[in-house]
Amino acid sequence: MPYYIDPMLTELRALIADLGKGGGIISPSVYDTAQVLRLYPPNEDVEPAFQWLLAQQRADGGWGSAETPYARDVPTLAASLALHTHYQGKQQAAVDAGLTFLQQQADQWAELPIDALPIATEMILPYLIEEANTCGLALNPAPYAILYQLRNRKREKIGKRPLQAGAAPTYSWEALGQHVDTLLPDQSGGIGHSPAATAAWLRQATRHSELAESCATARRYLAKAAAATRMGIPGVVPNVWPIVGFELSYAPYALLITGLLQHSALQDVIDPIMDELWVIMKRGHGVSFGQYFTPDVDETGVAMAVLQATAYAVDHSVILQFENGNHFCTFQHELNPSVFSNAHALKALATVGKRYPAAEDFLLKRQCNDGRWQADKWHNSWLYTTLEVALTLDHLGHTIPVEKALKSFLQNQKSDGGWGGSCQSTRAETGYAIIALQMAQKRGYLDPQGAYALERGFDWLQREWQSPTKTDEMLWLGKELYTPYRVDRIYELSALLSVAQEPVMA
Repeated sequence: MPYYIDPMLTELRALIADLGKGGGIISPSVYDTAQVLRLYPPNEDVEPAFQWLLAQQRADGGWGSAETPYARDVPTLAASLALHTHYQGKQQAAVDAGLTFLQQQADQWAELPIDALPIATEMILPYLIEEANTCGLALNPAPYAILYQLRNRKREKIGKRPLQAGAAPTYSWEALGQHVDTLLPDQSGGIGHSPAATAAWLRQATRHSELAESCATARRYLAKAAAATRMGIPGVVPNVWPIVGFELSYAPYALLITGLLQHSALQDVIDPIMDELWVIMKRGHGVSFGQYFTPDVDETGVAMAVLQATAYAVDHSVILQFENGNHFCTFQHELNPSVFSNAHALKALATVGKRYPAAEDFLLKRQCNDGRWQADKWHNSWLYTTLEVALTLDHLGHTIPVEKALKSFLQNQKSDGGWGGSCQSTRAETGYAIIALQMAQKRGYLDPQGAYALERGFDWLQREWQSPTKTDEMLWLGKELYTPYRVDRIYELSALLSVAQEPVMA
C-alpha cells in the first residue's frame, strides 16, 4: 500500500468527524464584512477589520476576482461605502479607485447573462447604489436598468406573503426595504443566515427597546459567524453562516461519488454524520444549506443520495416538492434554474428507481458543443458543473453526452498536469477532473491517453496536498465567491484516495 494512503485517511477522518461543528467553517466575505462594519460594527477595535478590507482591494480598484466580473460590483460598492463612512475622507484614494472601477464596469450590465449573476445581486446592487447616492457617492443608476427591472419582479413575488424566518428572501433582507418588526432572528440567532442581513436588522432594531433580547441574540450570531472564518478579527465575517446542512450533505456526497462512503476505515466517523443528516431530513422534509433555513433541492438531493446509499430510506417526495415544469427549482422565487442542482435532484430520484425525463432533457440541452456544462449560479467552475452533470447522466444511461464531457476534461488539462477554469490549476478543480476520469476508467471509457492524463493529474494534486502552504480557492458562489474549507478539502482527498487505492490502468 502506498505510504501516503494512511496520512490521507487520517486527515479525511478528522475532517469528517468535524463536519457541522461550530456551524461549519467558511472563508471571509468582503461584502458582508463591509456591511457589518458600516451598519453594525462590533464593540471591539474595528481597525484590524478595516485593514483586512483594504488589503482585499485589487490593483484595478475593485474587490473580487477579475475572473468573475459580475460578482465584483457588490463587494466593491459595499467596501467603498464602508470606507467612506468610517474614514471620512482619510482613505479617499481607495474609495475613488473603487468608484472608478464601478464606472468602468457599468457597461457590462446593459446585457445581463442571468446565469452569471451572483445570488441576490438584482436586489443588493440597486440597494447599494441608492445607499451610495444618499451618502454623497454619486453613482449613475441608468446602466443598471435591467437589474432594477429584475428587482421589481422579485419584489412583486416576495411581497405577496409575509416573510417567515429562514425563508429564502431573508438571505438578502438588508436589500428588501422592510421594517424591523416584520421579522425576528431565526434559531441561528441571525437573519437569513446572513451577517449582512443581520447587521442591517440590528441597525434598526436597536432603536426598539422591546427588541433588546433579540438584539443580544443577533449580536452573538455575528460573533459566532466571525469565528467561523478562523480569521480571529472581530467584524470579519463570511457571506453565509451556519452551513451545517451544506457540510453534512456535500462532504459525504464527495465520498459517495468516489466510492469511499463505505470505506472500512471511515465508518465509525461517517455513521454519526449519517444519523444526524437523517434526523435533519425527517424533521424538515428536506435539507437546507444552513441549520434553520428553508430546504432546497440541492442539499436535499445530495443528502438523499448519500442516505439511500447508507440504508436510510428517503421518500422521493422530498425532491418532487421542488418540481417546476421542465426542471426543479432550488428555491421558490428564483430567477433562473441551477444546472447542477437539477443534476443532484435527478441523481437522488435515480437512487429509488425514479426518473424525471423533462429535467433530463433540460440538462441535455444545456450541454455546450465542446462537451462542457457552463459554470453554475452556485459554483464558478465549469469543471464542477460538468462533473456533477456527467455523473448523473452516466447513472441514467446517457452515454454519448458523458463521453463528450470526458473529452472536454482531457482537452483542458494544463501543462503542469492540473486543471483550472482560469490560467492556473487549482486543487479543487483538479480533484473534480480526477473524479470524472476515475469514473471513466471504471466504466471502461478511458483510453491510454486518458489514463496518462489521470496519472498526471493525480501527481499534481498529490504534490499540492503535501505542500505546506495552500491558498484559498474561491469557487463557490453566493453573494460573492467563497470557500467552504472542509467540503473542498474532502473533495480533494476523496479524489486522491479514489486513485491511490485503485491504480490507473493504462
